Amino acid sequence: MKIGIGSTNKTKIEACETAINKLIDAFNFPKNSSILYYPRETETSVPDMPLIRDEIITGARERALFVYNALLKEGIMIDFTIGLEGGVYDISQDKQTPLTAFLENWVYVYNGSIGFYGSSASLPLPSQIQHDLYEKGMELADIIDRFSGKNDVRSNEGAFGILTRNLLKRSQSFESAIINALIPFFNKNYSLGNTA
Repeated sequence: MKIGIGSTNKTKIEACETAINKLIDAFNFPKNSSILYYPRETETSVPDMPLIRDEIITGARERALFVYNALLKEGIMIDFTIGLEGGVYDISQDKQTPLTAFLENWVYVYNGSIGFYGSSASLPLPSQIQHDLYEKGMELADIIDRFSGKNDVRSNEGAFGILTRNLLKRSQSFESAIINALIPFFNKNYSLGNTA
């Protein structure tokens, strides 16, 4: 099996590998078949720090399609590409409602003809982090580094890990989204009616 990954971030790659291994075990795929991963940098039309849910979802899809086309140009026939995007979205209904922002990860998996989305659990963000994101225009990676007193949190436990005291790390959050997106491909009881 050949799998393209729309990122070179080690946390996202780890999430892909772990999710695929769990799916292979759960759906009794042959364990002796080799799995090759092709991580690639991608480009999207969404901001580096998505602040609305539609941007997160769009980023995931664009990353999967980008890496699929990039690998085709390299002459690599791929079984799946996985696009991963994390971001924040506000559920406040109007300007009078206090900011209520959640951190969430989305994944889009594409096989060349059809694709499916999956998402992680949503984590409410502390008010100071929300303020820094929406009022100061800061990046979550910078905010969470300052908040935690650590460097490069995004490549390790991520904001999920810091805020949950590692009950749910960034890689685990992406892993659940990947599993959710891949289930329609692995579970043959699903109807594969969606298109790219």
